[in-house]
Amino acid sequence: MARTRLSSGLLQPRSIVHQHLAYRAHIDGLRAVAVLGVVLFHFGAKWLPGGFVGVDVFFVISGYLISKSIYADTAEGSFSILGFYERRIRRIAPAFLFVTALTALAAWLLLLPQEMFTFARSLLWSTFGFGNVFFFLETDYFGPAAQEMPLLHYWSLGVEEQFYLLFPALVLLFRRGGPRWLVGMVLGLLLVSLAASQLALGTHRAAAYYLLPFRAFELLIGSALALPGGRAPRSDVERMAAVAGGCAMVLGAMLMLKSTAPFPGLRALIPCIGSALVIWGGEGGAPLVVRLLSARVPVYIGRISYSLYLVHWPIATLGRAALDTAGIAPVAAPVFLIGGTLASLALAALSYRFVEQPFRRNKALFTPRRMVGGLVACTAALALFAQWGIATRGLPSRFGPAIEALSPYVDYDGAQVFSWHRCFTPSMQPTPDIAPECLPTTHPSVMVWGNSHIAHFIGAIREAAQQRGYAVGEITGGACPPLLFGATRAVPYCKAMNEFAFDWVLKNRPDILVLGGVLAVTPDIAAKIAEIAALGVRVVVVGPVPLYGTPVPTLLSRRLIAGNADTMAGDDMLPLTRNYEAQLAGQLAGNPDVTFVSVLKTACPAGDCPIAIDGQPLQYDNTHFTRAGVAFFGRPVAAAIFGEAAPAR
Repeated sequence: MARTRLSSGLLQPRSIVHQHLAYRAHIDGLRAVAVLGVVLFHFGAKWLPGGFVGVDVFFVISGYLISKSIYADTAEGSFSILGFYERRIRRIAPAFLFVTALTALAAWLLLLPQEMFTFARSLLWSTFGFGNVFFFLETDYFGPAAQEMPLLHYWSLGVEEQFYLLFPALVLLFRRGGPRWLVGMVLGLLLVSLAASQLALGTHRAAAYYLLPFRAFELLIGSALALPGGRAPRSDVERMAAVAGGCAMVLGAMLMLKSTAPFPGLRALIPCIGSALVIWGGEGGAPLVVRLLSARVPVYIGRISYSLYLVHWPIATLGRAALDTAGIAPVAAPVFLIGGTLASLALAALSYRFVEQPFRRNKALFTPRRMVGGLVACTAALALFAQWGIATRGLPSRFGPAIEALSPYVDYDGAQVFSWHRCFTPSMQPTPDIAPECLPTTHPSVMVWGNSHIAHFIGAIREAAQQRGYAVGEITGGACPPLLFGATRAVPYCKAMNEFAFDWVLKNRPDILVLGGVLAVTPDIAAKIAEIAALGVRVVVVGPVPLYGTPVPTLLSRRLIAGNADTMAGDDMLPLTRNYEAQLAGQLAGNPDVTFVSVLKTACPAGDCPIAIDGQPLQYDNTHFTRAGVAFFGRPVAAAIFGEAAPAR
């Protein structure tokens, strides 16, 4: 008896019949627009700066189709929570697990320990449907770069999966009160989520981007469109206006929005309402735009859009890693764009044909019991692999002892060089961290003010100051240059920190004020410096630190793999570093109010800087110093701050 119930429909009993929706070809065409926008954007199409809004289009489509199915089943009294999840598993899990497993294999072959450690952590969270939470937690200023995260695009899957864990139960609950209760629930949650998203952009931008409460309104726009009793288009003119206007909104967002703009919030309404108009206007008729969306090519791309979304970002990220390993990077941007897009389309077509379709159509072979068993087994295997990568900090033994020795820098503890949550504020905090001990109360004193590029020198400055009898203060924060007082959503605490620092300096007049993170001296900044110097404060501006396109431990590892043991920066230091320094030095030349200290010339008088000494990287990412780096760069810089020559090495 138990066996019969399991095999015939524990997840979807025989007596419950799911109401299948009529096929809508124009929605597959809209999917094609959405996924191509995302793919082209991720492969570097600069002419499509807002291609990322394709994800928002997907959210609306998903909300519409899934909600319409739930409403139909609940109206017929045939809705089954377990049946719903069985269909979701059948639709999502096979391609997800297949692509994730292939990505994990490619990561094992290509990624260095520093990159593999991050990948393993993202894999563990994503496997259980919480990839968006992981990427939210990793969006700090010092978090890993996007190109080191082959599963970054899984954040949107996490949002959807979490939404559909909650939404069906809410529909069942509120339908009991009648249609008005259901409408009120959907519209109420939509408005609350939209308001929360817009408000969060000011202080919690990463949360607004990655987390369900601030993204739910996009899915709920689709859910609202699917509500029973909605008015259908009444004429071809109305349909044409809706679809054409909707397409213009979606394509306009892709062409005009920029990834640097605060998002989602109210801006997300442009592609979301546009998508809703296309869906609504395409019902019941065939105006020209609907026929274009329903043509064979866009419909096919729409059908493979899920697999295409899954495969494209691993190809983009791991493709770069493979080219780097082979020593043939960088590749010309058009070649990468065209080649990456075509490769993604080809692999997506294979995944759709040989993974998605068999599991969706052959229900006799892939029964609910087998689907659930396979899901559990594959999830467990991926989780174990992820734990292995985490426990070993990136599986460094794959590459031999020289690279394995660099593995401790995979998750270097910034507390070794930064005064975390005391005098140094991480960039995403709403308010600055300024403890009483950060502010000197005696003279002579030196105050350090600026961003992380001066904050990582605090240990060397403190050591030099104490040797000379100076009290030391620090007001620093990630991505917050000094003397800038405008509000910024990207770094919410910066305005308050700089206003506090400026007022404190004017009131307390430290003997030396050290500014770090200044890249250009505007007239306003020059006036502020002159105002401070007029009080008898000696102002020291420290120049830019070495900048690299790749984290230094990764750069060293790639050199070792290629048989190159050179530990000098050479051409790997970005020209941007010297350009910034030349610009700043030129602007400050002859200024009697400022002493300019060049990090490069002070620490590397021969013209080339080391990136490692005695096997220890001097920077643990692209810009920030390790303790060894502070010793090498910080000590001569600290001596120069106090007007002395660097000690002999």
